[in-house]
Amino acid sequence: MDIRNVQKTGDMHYVYLPTHWCREHKIGPKSKVSLIQNIDGSLAISPQITEKKPKNIVLDISEDDQEIIHKLVVACYINPAKSFRINFDKEMDFTKLLNQKRLISLESVELDRKQITSESTITVSDPDALLKTMIRKIKNMITVMQKNYNTELISRYEDEIDRSKMLIDKSIITSLTFEKQSKLNTIDLYYITLISKDLERMVDHMINLPKNEILFFNSVLECVDYLQQIIEDTDNLDYKKAIELVKKTQKIKKPEIKDIKAYDKQRIRLSLDTVADVVMDWAITKEVEKTK
Repeated sequence: MDIRNVQKTGDMHYVYLPTHWCREHKIGPKSKVSLIQNIDGSLAISPQITEKKPKNIVLDISEDDQEIIHKLVVACYINPAKSFRINFDKEMDFTKLLNQKRLISLESVELDRKQITSESTITVSDPDALLKTMIRKIKNMITVMQKNYNTELISRYEDEIDRSKMLIDKSIITSLTFEKQSKLNTIDLYYITLISKDLERMVDHMINLPKNEILFFNSVLECVDYLQQIIEDTDNLDYKKAIELVKKTQKIKKPEIKDIKAYDKQRIRLSLDTVADVVMDWAITKEVEKTK
């Protein structure tokens, strides 16, 4: 630790920046730095980042595997590109590609015979708000499955949840790529993306269950409901709340794997268990931050 004396001129207080730090970050007389006040009252000084601008991506491929093309389009979409264009060396039949559930929710993506383009990919921020929205949609979907089991509405919710997951990915990748100052720490972004990934996996299996699984839906909803309470107030997340979430996931009966339905229930349980693990990790990270 480097201890420096605070000096004063008139009403101004100041300290000198370390010479080696200024040299490393090319800080000169006309440079600017950013000051961030942390929760514990400390100040963090960082060199001002020159804002990077999203660029246009052009890819030329000779590929006709629909799954590979689908993955490539989604990757282009969630990255912070101003626009992207994928050129093919021959005409493609995109009928099967259009049936991909994650692709149909992408805005501004156009498919032509030899080209896929997106001229104005949306920009998103606040991944924590997106995660809160995602959890609310999951709760709504489970409620529909409990009450009237409207297949069309359930499918619509699944599409919206998939889209929320992609927007979370896009938001976090944008924040990390452009090193934008965010109200969230990098570690918070990490935990948010892990939670959203397993929630999406859970939903993929949830929609396969029949409407007579009311008791199972109730136990899952209890976990999701408590998770929502945690995510709505992550500033006050602690290990006691994380332990409570683990206990709620443990209450979900472990199925005997004898058919596809039991397999789906087991995958749902495992996804919630993984989410609980992540919340526990997040809670301990916050405990560590308190002790600094």
